[in-house]
Amino acid sequence: MSKRASISFVVRASIQDGLGHLVRTLCVVRQVKARVDAKLMVLGDGSGRHLVEAAEVSSVKCESDEEAARQVLEVPGTLVVFDTLRFGAEAFSLIKERSKTVSLSPVFSEMSRVDYLFHRTQCVDPMWKEFGAFPEIHKGLQFAILPSWLKRVSSRHYREQLREDRLAVAISMGGTDAPNRTLALMKLLGASPVRLVLYVALGDAYTHSYEELLACASASQQEVILLKSNESMWRVLRNVSLVVCAGGLTTYEAAFIGLPAINLLQHARWAYLFEELAGKGACRTLPPSETSLEEACVMICDLVNRREQLMEMHQAAQGLVPSGGARRIADELIRLARKRTAEV
Repeated sequence: MSKRASISFVVRASIQDGLGHLVRTLCVVRQVKARVDAKLMVLGDGSGRHLVEAAEVSSVKCESDEEAARQVLEVPGTLVVFDTLRFGAEAFSLIKERSKTVSLSPVFSEMSRVDYLFHRTQCVDPMWKEFGAFPEIHKGLQFAILPSWLKRVSSRHYREQLREDRLAVAISMGGTDAPNRTLALMKLLGASPVRLVLYVALGDAYTHSYEELLACASASQQEVILLKSNESMWRVLRNVSLVVCAGGLTTYEAAFIGLPAINLLQHARWAYLFEELAGKGACRTLPPSETSLEEACVMICDLVNRREQLMEMHQAAQGLVPSGGARRIADELIRLARKRTAEV
């Protein structure tokens, strides 16, 4: 009887890093765990423990990258999947000596040394050309990992939203929002002459003062709805007409649902991640600058008076990002894991 293949996942989740990587990894873990032995190593401060427990997967909370490497090496011949922005170079070297490696994140400190990359767009980082060796890339919108509970918005529903007197706009800056652009944007839009309903989405990682947000909401000329959630966020935000976000997977989730987005990029070099969606008309992108928030406000005010442009963005997004990305990646990971098992 042939040996059962195994896949080890290494992910980082914390107040500092947010829960996006963990949510994405768990989408894939759910797809593979019935067909291979799956083990999850979670780095960070314990944030998202409830999500791990709900996934019902074998998991270990690791205090360091070195501990995660030791846990991985306890499973000979495993395929190792990383979803994190960073991992210690020495710890990664220990893993790479004995395992094939995969990244689910296009922004990874050890990218030049992984064997495989799953990338959610056809557009690539120009810096990758500088690598002496490069991973085998599976790329395209079909590899966008999205939660299965996301529901698309129909054109009829979206058109009804656009007819409302006050345009419904969501602010979702994700992660820790270290510069607190959430509050800054609330203040700017609160003083705007256009009539808005602001849905302000805050995750568990938001650590700034809620009292300041409440005071800002009270002083605002707009209607303001504060929303603290993770998995349930889109159940509410599917009723908005525009999403303002910091990029990341939020933009892809919005495009899947059919909601136009304005991306306020945190780093100019990450623009390639949204180039394909922007090029096809599903979103707009503003590079980081001292005036990007003011530019976003001008753009929102313009769209309030040009709602036909929002309808065009909605129609451009419809069907652009396919469902099933986690399943497609899982199928390929299982193939790679079985191949690796046969080799050792």
